[in-house]
Amino acid sequence: MTLSEALPLIPRWPWTRRRWERDEVLREQVTLLRQNFPMTLLASLATALGTLWVMARVADTQVVSIWLVSHALVVIGVYATLRGMAPQRDPVLHSARKLMACMAAMGLSWGSLGYVVLYWGTPESVIYAIGIVSTVSSGALGLGAPLYRAYITYLTCAVGGIFVAVAMSGGPAMWPALFLVLVYYALTGLQASTGDTATRRSIALKLENERLVAELRAESHRALAAQAEAERADRDKSRFLAAASHDLRQPLHAMGLFLETLQRSPMSPHQLTVLGHAQAASGAAVEMLTTLLDYSRLEAGVVKMRPAAFAVQPLLTALEQEFGVQADNCGLVYRTHETSTAAHADRSLVMLVMHNFISNALRYTARGGVLIACRRRGRRIALEVWDTGAGIPQSQWENIFQEFHQLGNPERDRRKGLGLGLAIVKRLAREMGTSVELSSRPGRGSVFRLWLDAWQGALEDEAPPSFNHFDLTGLHVLAIDDDESVRLGMQALLQSWGCHCTTAESSADALEHIEDSTPDLIITDFRLRHEETGKQVLQALRAYLGVSVPAIIMTGDTSPQRLRDAQTTSALLLHKPVSTGQLRDAIVQLVSGTPSPTEAPPTEAATASGEEAP
Repeated sequence: MTLSEALPLIPRWPWTRRRWERDEVLREQVTLLRQNFPMTLLASLATALGTLWVMARVADTQVVSIWLVSHALVVIGVYATLRGMAPQRDPVLHSARKLMACMAAMGLSWGSLGYVVLYWGTPESVIYAIGIVSTVSSGALGLGAPLYRAYITYLTCAVGGIFVAVAMSGGPAMWPALFLVLVYYALTGLQASTGDTATRRSIALKLENERLVAELRAESHRALAAQAEAERADRDKSRFLAAASHDLRQPLHAMGLFLETLQRSPMSPHQLTVLGHAQAASGAAVEMLTTLLDYSRLEAGVVKMRPAAFAVQPLLTALEQEFGVQADNCGLVYRTHETSTAAHADRSLVMLVMHNFISNALRYTARGGVLIACRRRGRRIALEVWDTGAGIPQSQWENIFQEFHQLGNPERDRRKGLGLGLAIVKRLAREMGTSVELSSRPGRGSVFRLWLDAWQGALEDEAPPSFNHFDLTGLHVLAIDDDESVRLGMQALLQSWGCHCTTAESSADALEHIEDSTPDLIITDFRLRHEETGKQVLQALRAYLGVSVPAIIMTGDTSPQRLRDAQTTSALLLHKPVSTGQLRDAIVQLVSGTPSPTEAPPTEAATASGEEAP
């Protein structure tokens, strides 16, 4: 309903017949008039008492007193009628007619004062009556303003009595007096019309605002519902990714063991070719699951930034050692510009960002090559990855950093990844408080930049300790996993390192096997049977043994909530698939109290070694 629809046409004269307004506006008018009436009735009684005091000098006091009593009875009747009204529930036309009847009763009561002075008063009393009725009518203008018809009814009844009294009284002043009464009636009616128009416009605006507010609330409710649906879909996605990742990592562990066993066996050239394809497929699956894990760790908020000064060149050298062979196999050139620059950032997170940049560049470059460079810009440095690939249209520069968004992969070829690498990069850059940039020309290639703070001071020149020759002979390790093949594989691996390994499938089983012997180290899977978790296992064993045994939790779960839960275990958290080198380094770190020589990012750790721990 618009404002123009809510407002009926304004009549040119107050006595022109009006149509009833729309129900919504009329109901508001009736409600306002009903609210104003009680106070007006009290004012009318007070004015009637004053009228008795004034008219007692120019009219019969007894008759005026009778008029006062009759006026009081009219007021009581009107009040009783008002008490029985419910404008918001009753039919609106019925309520409007009731109010018009009440206004008519009040008008007739005041108009009857003209007959009192005409028959029981002096000639001067008519003048008194004109003054009193005009004053009362003007005072009632505020009451009747919300409903024009009701006020005109009241004004006609009140002034009509006086008009008749003046006409019947005669005398030389009759015609001027009648003219003045008519002028008063017309002007007061016109004023009432103006007030009625303003009231209806205000009511229409109020109704329009209420409608807009209702629409806004409805839109807000729809937006909240859509947000809740999106959040639920996001939770469903996270649960799906977590379940898929966890369920696939266990058979991938077993597959890695079988492929490693086959590789050590004598095979024909054809079998070696088939084994190579199988290892490539296994590596692709591991890379996708590791990417999901990286993304889930970011969503879970368990990735913490630990900035420190480091030389950039060793990081670039490590990347070249990893990706150089891959580039050669693809017939691409891989070049790194030497640099002596140092940066102040989290080296492992920078490594993960560069890993995703380079993987993306090699994946989408068919000919030419990839160039890795470090450029100094004042107090900042830019790590750059240049490629000669297909390039990216500028309209897609923002979209490629969104989750699962890929260009040139309509068939969803999983050899081109999941479309999460650049989304991970964007989240990591935000975590480090920096930014990434993209410049690209279709058909000419692209360049991705990661901005870091430059380090001005000296770097610590300490060679990290080597764990390759650390002796683990005699170390008592308790390994807990609900998968029998994983327990057997873990036992064989640890025994090959000289460890004494006890295996169990749950905390209760572990308590039976260790008896009073305290293990030197506990390795447990995070998700076990019967809703038991590695956190609960560690709590039970540590409480039973009375000592906080060093522990490693291995998990293939990508659920943000589970990752946060695992972070609170006071144990070293390793994400499956875990390489044998990574597992050995973690064991030595815990039993020797020496920091790990390398803290590779998840993607690097997952792909750095072809030999995997179960």
